[in-house]
Amino acid sequence: MNRLKGWIYDMAGWLATAGSRPPVQKTILVVRLDEIGDFMLWHKFLPEIVDAPAYTGYSFHLYANSSWKSLYDRFYSDLPVEVTWVNKTQFKKDIKYRLNILRSAYHLHSEIVINPAYSRDKRNDDAIVAAARAQVRIGMKSNTESVKSYEKGYDQKLYTRLFDLPQRPVFEFYRNSAFTDFVTGSSNSIRDTSVDPGRLPSLSFTLPEKYFVVFPGSRSKARIWPTDHFAAVSTHLHQRYGFTALVCGGPGDIEYTNAFCAAYTGPKLDLTGKTSLPEMLTIFAHASCLVSVDTGSVHLAAAAGCTVFGIFNGSQYKRFAPYPQNMHPGFFAIYPDEIEEDLADPQLVKEKYEFVISVPYASVKAEKVIAATEKATSFLRPAFS
Repeated sequence: MNRLKGWIYDMAGWLATAGSRPPVQKTILVVRLDEIGDFMLWHKFLPEIVDAPAYTGYSFHLYANSSWKSLYDRFYSDLPVEVTWVNKTQFKKDIKYRLNILRSAYHLHSEIVINPAYSRDKRNDDAIVAAARAQVRIGMKSNTESVKSYEKGYDQKLYTRLFDLPQRPVFEFYRNSAFTDFVTGSSNSIRDTSVDPGRLPSLSFTLPEKYFVVFPGSRSKARIWPTDHFAAVSTHLHQRYGFTALVCGGPGDIEYTNAFCAAYTGPKLDLTGKTSLPEMLTIFAHASCLVSVDTGSVHLAAAAGCTVFGIFNGSQYKRFAPYPQNMHPGFFAIYPDEIEEDLADPQLVKEKYEFVISVPYASVKAEKVIAATEKATSFLRPAFS
C-alpha cells in the first residue's frame, strides 16, 4: 500500500511539472513544512537569510506549514516574503490540492530553492523542491530515519548543494544556525529562540495571579503520559505554591485534557482549544512553569522564557532536548531512570538514541518530576525557595 501511495505521489509530481512555464525568476523559494516545534527552533534564521547580502536583488517566496501560520503572521508579517500556506494533511490526502501546490512551485520558476529541514521528507518538502526545478537547490544531508527502504537514494540528484554537519548529536537550533551560515556565506548573530515580547498579543480573559501550564495531550499517542501522573505533579504545585493549573491544548487534545480535569481536584482553568499559538506565548510569558511531554509546547514555552518541566523518553537525545544551559537554564528534561546511565555515555547516545526509541513515557514517574520542581524553585515565577 505504501509503495502504491508513493507511486501516486510520484505521478502527481510528474504531472505538475508538465508543460511550459515562465522564464526563470530572480526568486528564492524557501520550503519549510515541518511542525510547530521545528519552526520555533528555526524562526529567527529566516530574516537572516532574507537580509543576507548574498541575496541582494532577489525576491523571496516561502512554502510553509499552515499549522504555524498564526505565529508567522504575528512575528514576521513585515518580512518581504510572499507565503504559500500548505495544509500538510490535505497535501497528503487530496491529489487535486497536491497537484495545485506542486504546479504553483513549478510555475514560480525560482532560480534558487532552499530547504532548511534536516529530516527531509520525499512526500512533503522534497516533493516541492523537486517540482520547483530550480537551477540551484540547497538542502541538508538528511536524517534518513523515516525513509522507506525502497526509497533510499531518491534524493541523490535532487540537490546541487548539500550541507553536512557530521557532529552527532547536535541541538537542532545549532544545526539551523550552521545551515544558515552555509546558505548565506556569512556568520549570523542569533543566539536563542526568544520571541519579541512587544509583539505578544493581549488576552481577552484575565489570568490567575499565580499559575502554571499543563499540556496533557500530544499528537502522538506514543508520547502520552498517564493522567494520574499529571494530576500528581499538579497537586504538588498547587499545595506547595498555591498555583492554579491552566489546562491547555488544541482541539485534538480534548480527550486528554478532559481526563485531566476529571482527575485533578485542584483549582484549574480549562483553555483547551480556546487559545491561538501567539496567545499561548503570552500565557507562557507570565506562567510559573510548564509541565508537558515532548511536544511543540515545550519550544513555545522556551521561546517565551518560561520554565519547562518536560517529560522525555530519550528519543533523538540532545537534538530537541535538553536545551543547552546557556540558551535556557530553566529547561528541565526528565528521563526514565532506566536510561539515565546510558544518556551519560556519549558513545551509547550515538548508538542508541539518535532516532526515535520505544521506551514508554509512562516509565517517567510523577515523583521524579516533582523532585525536579523541588530542585528548581528559583526558576519558578515568582521565585520561591
